[in-house]
Amino acid sequence: MFEPTESLTRGQRAVEAFRFDEARLAYSKALEHAPESIDALRGLGYSLLQLGRLSASLEALERALHIDPTDLLCRLLMGRLCLRLQQPAGAEEHFRGILQRIPASEAARSGLIDALVAQEDLAGAKVQSESVLKDNPDSEVGHLAAARLAGFERDDAKALDHFSKLVRLRPGHPVHLYNRGLCLLRLGRFEPGWRDFEYRFAAGAVHAKLPDSPRWDGRPVDRLLLVAEQGLGDTILFSRFIADAASRGCTPVLVCPDALVGLLGRSLGCECVADSAASWPRHDAHLPLMSLPFVLGLGAAAAAQRSAYLAADPERYARWSAAIEAGPDGQRRIGIVHETSVAHSTEQNSCTRRSCRAADLEALTQMDGVVAYNLNVGPAAERAHRDLPKLRDLPAPLADFDDTAAVLQLMDAVICVDTAIAHVAGALGTPAGLLLPFVRDWRWVPQEGRLPWYWRVHATAQQIPGRWNEPVRQQQAALSATIALR
Repeated sequence: MFEPTESLTRGQRAVEAFRFDEARLAYSKALEHAPESIDALRGLGYSLLQLGRLSASLEALERALHIDPTDLLCRLLMGRLCLRLQQPAGAEEHFRGILQRIPASEAARSGLIDALVAQEDLAGAKVQSESVLKDNPDSEVGHLAAARLAGFERDDAKALDHFSKLVRLRPGHPVHLYNRGLCLLRLGRFEPGWRDFEYRFAAGAVHAKLPDSPRWDGRPVDRLLLVAEQGLGDTILFSRFIADAASRGCTPVLVCPDALVGLLGRSLGCECVADSAASWPRHDAHLPLMSLPFVLGLGAAAAAQRSAYLAADPERYARWSAAIEAGPDGQRRIGIVHETSVAHSTEQNSCTRRSCRAADLEALTQMDGVVAYNLNVGPAAERAHRDLPKLRDLPAPLADFDDTAAVLQLMDAVICVDTAIAHVAGALGTPAGLLLPFVRDWRWVPQEGRLPWYWRVHATAQQIPGRWNEPVRQQQAALSATIALR
């Protein structure tokens, strides 16, 4: 069979450089000439998986396996894809199928451990991890699995031991340094944590496009380009440091998602440019936004609570204030958000899954003295509308985060899972109850009550993986106490 070698080579090089959209285009080009090329289909499926285009990835990998059901690399990718699709039993089947042919495959053993975790079989996952380390005490897969399992048990000190072992086994390896950095940040050891966090690009955890200009080192420059690199919530959280950069004698220019341009530009008083722009704004140096704490040398001070630094647009506020009906005297308006992106890797298992069912929050909508509003968007808003009869829909869709900020400032409180809404509320100073899974993200250090970053955000976390009744009950009690004080 003819193989379009040039396109395949270009795709592989793009994958190695974490340029997955470029890889997707190269593999698609290869398939135009060789529609049954396993290498092209496999590469396309992997690139789409990395881009979060799960349905398209599934289509490519299923085509490849239809052509050659024995291709083990495709089966490995299908296992990983099944985990992202929250189909852990299917993932387990793929990984065990590989192990039947290659019992020592550490990639398949690692996948099997993840599949068992996703099925809440932590004991089985632990047996597999210990087996890998018994066969090879210096196994990277074994130590990485052991570290993850320790994290699922909320034993971050033990996880750090394994990550540190990995760094010793493979000095300078960016993935291990990055994972150690996340663990250090979760433990509140911010100074070394920020240092290791700088390996996120080299580790392939972040794929943001950056300009070719010099990287900012903290010294004064005329125009400093700050590039938002990850999610909407991270952009809001780390935008608090833009004023610190300006104090170093720079004029900051922020490149961020379109939906945030108006809110951040007006609130922070800096030039904001949409990341969909055709070219980079004029600048003298650049920096990924989440590198500011490291370059500024903030250490633990980065997590200090700050006063509100976002503000709703007065015109938007007036418009939404007129549109949202005022409730009877004495009633509190609360906003409800129950779901985050199902494609996020956190949603693969109950220990880290941030979303809950809309029905888990029903008690909040039935409280005396409360009018609850549906602040979910897209299909999540439809599910909440269906499952929570007392939840009110907004009179119009939220067009961008200027709308979101205006609505949040009209709310007396927000109860939400770990989404960008929590960051908007925190940065506005709107009281928020944050519902966290059993294993929380590093941004929310392992403590209850008031958190770093936002002084009016109050967190409650699961005590049993997947069980939301207790953290919801605690948020309900806190809300009741607040209403009683009026």
